[in-house]
Amino acid sequence: MINQRGYTIFDLFSLGGVIAGSFIGGKYGYLNLGFIGGLTGAVIGAGVGFLLARLPYVFASLSAKRSLEKESSERLRERLRKGNEYYVSHLLLAHLMKRGENIASELPSIVDLIKSESRERRRFGWAALKFAFPETASKIAEYQPEDSIDKCRTLVSRLDQ
Repeated sequence: MINQRGYTIFDLFSLGGVIAGSFIGGKYGYLNLGFIGGLTGAVIGAGVGFLLARLPYVFASLSAKRSLEKESSERLRERLRKGNEYYVSHLLLAHLMKRGENIASELPSIVDLIKSESRERRRFGWAALKFAFPETASKIAEYQPEDSIDKCRTLVSRLDQ
C-alpha cells in the first residue's frame, strides 16, 4: 500500500537527523570507548539526531497554529471555500469547530474536493470529510481516493439522494 500521508521535507530532515546522529554518535563512541562505545553512540546519536531534526516541524506547526488562531472565522471559511488550500482543509475545519462554529455549510466545499479530478485533492478531501463529517463519510465508507474518478463520483452521488 502506498503511504497515504505522503512525505514532506520534515520527513527528510528526520531521516537526515537519524543518519547524521548515528554517524557522529558512533564515531565519537568508537574513538572514546571502542566498538561497544561506537554501537552505543550510534544508537544514542540516532535518537538525539531524530529529536533535533523534528524541531523544524514543531516550530512550523506552532507557527501555523498561531496563524490560524489569529484569523477570523469568516476568513477561515473563505480559505476553505476557495479550495486552493485543500491540503489544510482539515485544519481550517478544526479551528472552526474549536470555536464552536457550525460547519454544516462547509460540507459542499469538502464534497467538491472528493469529486475532484485530482487524486491529491480527493485524498485530502476524504480525510477532511472523515474528520469533520464522519456521519456523511460513513454513507460512502467504501470510497477510496485512489479509485478512478468515475467510481469516486458515482459513490459521492449517493450523498445527493
